[in-house]
Amino acid sequence: MKKLFITLIMALVGTTAMMAQTNPNRVLITDKTGTTKGFLAERIDSMWFAQIEGRIAAEIEYLGFNTGDTGDTVKIAVTRTEGCQAFRIDCLPKNRADMLGGEDGIANYLDASGSEYYWQDFTAADMTGYEFTPGVEYSIITVGYDMYGVACGAERYDFTAPKKELVGDCSIAYTIDEVTDDIITVSFDPADGVAGYAACLYPAGTAEQQFQQMGAMFGFTSLGEMVKAFGFNNVGPATNTWENNDPGTDYEIYVQAWDANGTFADMLIIPVTTKKLGGEGVAEMTIEVGDFGGDAVYGYYQIVTYTPNDQTSMHRDLIIEKEAYEKEWNEEKMIDFIKNEYTYDDQFGVDVAYWQAEPDTEYIAFSMGKNINDEWGPLASKELKTPSSPAAVSKKAGKVPARILKQAANGTGTTPTAIVKAITKAQASQPKLSGK
Repeated sequence: MKKLFITLIMALVGTTAMMAQTNPNRVLITDKTGTTKGFLAERIDSMWFAQIEGRIAAEIEYLGFNTGDTGDTVKIAVTRTEGCQAFRIDCLPKNRADMLGGEDGIANYLDASGSEYYWQDFTAADMTGYEFTPGVEYSIITVGYDMYGVACGAERYDFTAPKKELVGDCSIAYTIDEVTDDIITVSFDPADGVAGYAACLYPAGTAEQQFQQMGAMFGFTSLGEMVKAFGFNNVGPATNTWENNDPGTDYEIYVQAWDANGTFADMLIIPVTTKKLGGEGVAEMTIEVGDFGGDAVYGYYQIVTYTPNDQTSMHRDLIIEKEAYEKEWNEEKMIDFIKNEYTYDDQFGVDVAYWQAEPDTEYIAFSMGKNINDEWGPLASKELKTPSSPAAVSKKAGKVPARILKQAANGTGTTPTAIVKAITKAQASQPKLSGK
C-alpha cells in the first residue's frame, strides 16, 4: 500500500490557486461513466492509493422460478469471490438493465440504490419483492464491495419469466381491407377468449428498435405493453385505418391480445406494403422559391417548394450555401450524395420545406426523384438569394416553421429532435434475499 498524504492535495490546490487566483475548497472525483463524487477539502485528512489483488464480485447462479399465492420467487445462488466483503443485488427488466451499459454503469446504479448489503454467500436463496410479467426478459445484477467499501466488480444474469397459460382462445383473425399509397385499413375479429387487444403500425423492422430505445423510459417491460399503450385498442370485432403513411414502404402491424387475467398472448405481426406513387417514365422535379421569414431571436427560414411530376415515386430535397457548393461540390458529387447518403429525408408528393437560412445569403436548392422502378431522374436545381430582412410572416406559414433543416457546407444535415419526457416505472418494493 502506498500512502499519499494531504500534502499532495494541498499542492494541487495551491497550483490551481496560482492559476485562477482563487481558493478551491472542494475535491471532485469523476469516474469513467461521468459520475462525480465530491468532498469538502477542509474535511479531508489524507488520501492514498491501495492495491487489492483479484476480482471483487458476487457471482450469480440461476436456480429457477416459482409462482405461488404469495407472489413470484426467483431462486438463485450467490458466491462472493475472495476478498469480496459484501454485495448488493437487484432485478430489473432487461431493457432497463441494457440502459445501464456495462459493468461500470451497473456498479454505479447499485451503489447509489441504497439497497441492503449482504455479507454472506447463498447456496439456495429466494429473491422476492418483484412483480414479473410472464414471457418478459429480466436481469439479475450484483456489485461486490471490498474491505474499503468500494463498489467493484458487477455481475449480470439474464432470464425469462415463464409464460402463463392463457384462459381460452386468444387468437385474432384479420382481413386487410384496403391499401393505397398512404392508407392501410384492416379488420380484426378476436376469438372468444380475447378480453381485449391492441394494434399498432410500425415501419418494418423498427418496432423492437423503438422498444429498446423508449421502453425503459416509459416503464414498459415488454413490446406488448408498448403496443397496448400507443396502439388502437378494442374488445370485439373492429376496423381501423392508419393514414398518412409513406408510399411504397413496408410496414408491420403488431397486434397484442390478452385474456381475462390480463396475460398477453403471443404477438401477431401483419406485414403490409403501401402502393408506390409515380410511373415508369422520367422522374422530374420543379423547384419554386417562396417567402423568407423569421427573426434574429428565433432564427430565419426560407420556404422552398419541391413539386414532383406524375412519374415520380420518391424524391430528396435540400438546400446549400452557394459559396460552400462552389468550393467543395460539383454536380456529380451532389448526385452521388442524394442517391447514397441523404437517405433519411425521403419525400413523397409536394414538399413545402422550411429551411434554416441567413439573410442576404445566396443558396442553391437541389432535388432529385426516382420513378416506380427506382430509376433516378435528372438533378433539378434553383439558385436564390435571401433578402436582407424578412417580410412579415404570413398567417398561413405561422410563427413556428413546420420543418427546419440546416444544410452544412459538407452536405450533412441536422433535423429536429423530438424530446420525450417520461418517468420510468419504479419497483413496487425493495428486493428481499432470504435463504441459506
